[in-house]
Amino acid sequence: MVKNAGGNKSKKMGRKFLTAPIDKKIRLAQEDGEIYAVVTKNLGNGMFYANNTDGHELLCIMRQKFKGRGKRDNIVNPGGWVLVGVREFESCAKPKHDLLEVYTDIEKQKLKNSGNPIFSKLRSEFDKGDRVEEEDEAGVSFQHDDSGRFQDLLEEVNGSTGNPTSTSSPVKTIMDDEGEEVDFDDI
Repeated sequence: MVKNAGGNKSKKMGRKFLTAPIDKKIRLAQEDGEIYAVVTKNLGNGMFYANNTDGHELLCIMRQKFKGRGKRDNIVNPGGWVLVGVREFESCAKPKHDLLEVYTDIEKQKLKNSGNPIFSKLRSEFDKGDRVEEEDEAGVSFQHDDSGRFQDLLEEVNGSTGNPTSTSSPVKTIMDDEGEEVDFDDI
């Protein structure tokens, strides 16, 4: 019999609690009351706020399935995508919603690439930026930012090193201790 190695959290990582990795399918919304949302704020006590595709803020409750031993694969972080269900039996100003599914980063990419317009509406301030994929003649796809940040950095680096291939190369003169100009090409 394997003994407990000691420590605070070692027993919960034991072999008897390990499940075999299964290739699970991505759960999509199947009924009318299921909504895709982006987590905006964790409140604690198994609750969080999420924004749906329309921009409305939803108060969501984590079910027991997503707590305890099931928490390892279902961590809810700000910026993460979730599928929530509407509580039809509640009739209050701010109804609660139940958490049905938590999507990982890999599942998020698969959903974005599926071409469904609902997933293009799910944006948050936690996204890394709008990325656009381009494909050249050879069929190789490239990703770049729409902001042109890479081009700005490239121009800044070329300008600071005095690269003659850059379009805007500022001429910097450096004076030595005697007041003479130093030419770096001669060095």
